[in-house]
Amino acid sequence: MAADKKDGKPIITEVCIFFNHVLLRGNRSKKVESQHFDAFESENYPILAEAGISIDYQWSYLKPYAKDFIQYQSAMDTHIAVLKLFPGLNESTVAHTVLAESVKGIILESYGSGNVPQEPWFLDLLRESVKQGKIILNVSQCNGGRVMHGKYETSSELDKIGVVSGHDLTFEAATTKMMYVLAKYPNTRDAKKCLRTPIRGEMN
Repeated sequence: MAADKKDGKPIITEVCIFFNHVLLRGNRSKKVESQHFDAFESENYPILAEAGISIDYQWSYLKPYAKDFIQYQSAMDTHIAVLKLFPGLNESTVAHTVLAESVKGIILESYGSGNVPQEPWFLDLLRESVKQGKIILNVSQCNGGRVMHGKYETSSELDKIGVVSGHDLTFEAATTKMMYVLAKYPNTRDAKKCLRTPIRGEMN
């Protein structure tokens, strides 16, 4: 597959995972199994190809060939934190995470389609964090689906606070993109715009 061409041009022009006979888009995949061969899944994006006696490419889902030169981004800002929601999460733990002086970006792992606790202290801490210039990116704990601010009342306040919706980003893609964005865009507005915009097919 890595060497396969059509009309003299490479068919696969992106980073992928090939496992258990299927080819998956790398930034759409996550490992979900440690013992069986179906170890990776891409819930929010179809497989790119399946290998049997022949290779069955899903042409409409492949990244189109482009003549662009490869650009390596070696600078990554690792000053990020992860806030995973769970029942019983307390105020001091959240404050320690979102108000930490060294933290610039926060990955918020919320429930379902982006739902968060509605306790005033929780929303106030997120609001204070954003006021301090930190960027909060909201992704779902679910393997499939997407974050949709405002679909339910429990997420409607996040847009007003300034929390960025991660849509259908995986947690792995969200953390990597956050580190990339923080290093590339010192301006918060530009950083948030990039987080909302697909750059390598990592989100719809």
